[in-house]
Amino acid sequence: MTTEEKIRLTASKDKDLKIISYLCQDAIFSKEEILFDKEKKLFIATFSRYCWEKEENNINKKNESHFRVVSGLQIKNVNSINYKNLNTKDLFLNLLAITNKKNKIFLHFSESIEIMLNYEKMSVLIEDIDVPWPTKLKPKHDI
Repeated sequence: MTTEEKIRLTASKDKDLKIISYLCQDAIFSKEEILFDKEKKLFIATFSRYCWEKEENNINKKNESHFRVVSGLQIKNVNSINYKNLNTKDLFLNLLAITNKKNKIFLHFSESIEIMLNYEKMSVLIEDIDVPWPTKLKPKHDI
């Protein structure tokens, strides 16, 4: 993967954040790789992101290739952070969605875990840090 193919997106509006949420669905976060710097008002996390954007190439193919990539999430202008149900013994968290409501960004994880970031002005960045690697496992959601 070349530098041009790596994802690097910013969000300053709700519609931008929805695209980032789509790209980050089923990302796997390590609790050890989540950081909030209160002085700098900065939230940072690294995670293993499932490459949903590569799935369109797999339509009607028998030999489907799936990929994950190490990505970073940065949210600026964060005044405070709150956690819900984060006291689980699990080291890894499965991201379901990222939403925004009234100057609060919510990271929704499985097991009803939530991180809520109170911000002044929305400034979100997602960036692929490494090159994707193949995986046989594709996230599946029963509706």
